[in-house]
Amino acid sequence: MVDKEKRKKPRNWPSFSDKSEQRASDALSRLEDITRLVSEIIWDMNEHEILTFVSPRTYEILGMIPQQMIGRKLTDLGTFFSAEQEKMEPNWGKPFRDHLFKINDADGSEKTFLFSGLPYFDKGTWQLKGVYGTAKDITERLEIDKYLRMQSEIIEQNPSMVIVTNIEGNIEYVNAMFTKMSGYSNQEAIGRNPCFLQSGEQPQEFYAELWDTIMSGEKWQGELKDKRKDGSYFWASVTISPIMQKDGSIKHFVSVHEDITERKVIENHLVVAKEQAVVANRAKSEILANMSHELRTPLNAIIGFASAIKAETFGPIGNKKYSEYINDIGTSGEHLLELINDILDVSAIEAGKLELNKNNLVIEGLVEESVRLIQYRAEKKYINLKVNIADSLPILYADKRRMKQILLNLLSNAVKFTPDNGTVALSVVHDETSGHVFTVTDTGIGMNHVELAKAMSEFGQVDSGLSRKEEGTGLGLPLTKGLVELHGGTFDVASEKGKGSTVTVCLPKERSNVDS
Repeated sequence: MVDKEKRKKPRNWPSFSDKSEQRASDALSRLEDITRLVSEIIWDMNEHEILTFVSPRTYEILGMIPQQMIGRKLTDLGTFFSAEQEKMEPNWGKPFRDHLFKINDADGSEKTFLFSGLPYFDKGTWQLKGVYGTAKDITERLEIDKYLRMQSEIIEQNPSMVIVTNIEGNIEYVNAMFTKMSGYSNQEAIGRNPCFLQSGEQPQEFYAELWDTIMSGEKWQGELKDKRKDGSYFWASVTISPIMQKDGSIKHFVSVHEDITERKVIENHLVVAKEQAVVANRAKSEILANMSHELRTPLNAIIGFASAIKAETFGPIGNKKYSEYINDIGTSGEHLLELINDILDVSAIEAGKLELNKNNLVIEGLVEESVRLIQYRAEKKYINLKVNIADSLPILYADKRRMKQILLNLLSNAVKFTPDNGTVALSVVHDETSGHVFTVTDTGIGMNHVELAKAMSEFGQVDSGLSRKEEGTGLGLPLTKGLVELHGGTFDVASEKGKGSTVTVCLPKERSNVDS
């Protein structure tokens, strides 16, 4: 039997309203969690465009807490723009997507959002009650797009041809200059390997080495001769760079081609002109070398006859004036012969026709003969001529006449360009490295680098007061250098304006102690 008291006592059942409230609370909590997780800002506003809800993401993106925005009109916080960047006002009564909205963050920096919204209405009157939606921050994306557009414009307007290929070498992009340089359109190039541009005048080994270089991740630089669509050729200075991914693998190759066709044409013309000049100079040298007998013989006859008349070998001249003329004829003839000899020697060296008559030479005797011939000229200018020869010098295997010519040219040049009361010094030493070393030093006028270059050129004469006093051919130093090099030696000049010059001649040790 059931206890009546127990039957009368009511049970504590949860009400329907309690369950609804709990479910609503749970749903709201989940919704808040979701709004925190999504990357976009979630917003809600009433029919008066007053914000009633903003998700916490605003603080991360704008540096503002929701309370700073709730209660304010959305259009007071920022401005809506059309795709054409014109100010606009959304139609809040209709759903909308991706409207541009610009707003300043807490630091005053402009941010750009894509706003999407959905209106909701009173179910009884169907009047607008509000709008809710999302706002996506696209500021960084716009900056990237702007940068990429700028880079694209730079590449498109680049005065050089630009090609981008994939890892297999197939073209994925070419700029406008590609068409201008090659004659091929964008459509004709995309998907093809750049080898269709090859001229065929550079070996496949060249291209294989190029490919190996860029496939190893290295940059390649060089010059390519390519063929245009019309069959004509063009030269390009090319840089090919691999584009690497984060894992270190190659993603693309970018090649930049600078048109150097005009430069190559000029270079080729210069090469041809230089070759023609060399041929012409060689022909000139050969002609002069072959004419040595024809030039020297008449002059020797003139000098010989002048000497005979001056000595009155066949009787008296009879007039003193004739004696002066004969003396002038002899002096002028000897000077002209000296000039012709120098020219012919230089020409013979250039033509490779000057042969050396080498013998074992004693340095002391060679130096003594040379100094004796120059001594009178030095004494006339009160120049102190010093000679220092090292003891026990080895025998020198060389052409005596040409070695004497070398020393006389150096000494006479030093005396010529040294003022009165100056000093000219000749020293000769020998060491195991340089061999015989002849050094001529003077306290003369010296030369700067421009004058020195001129003095070392054929017929080049430095314009100075001293040089104008005495005649010269302008061949002394070039001829001497040629004779030294013909012996396998080196010729060096060091000079300082106003202080003097030093000429050093080194004849290799192979020229020492050689039996005839």
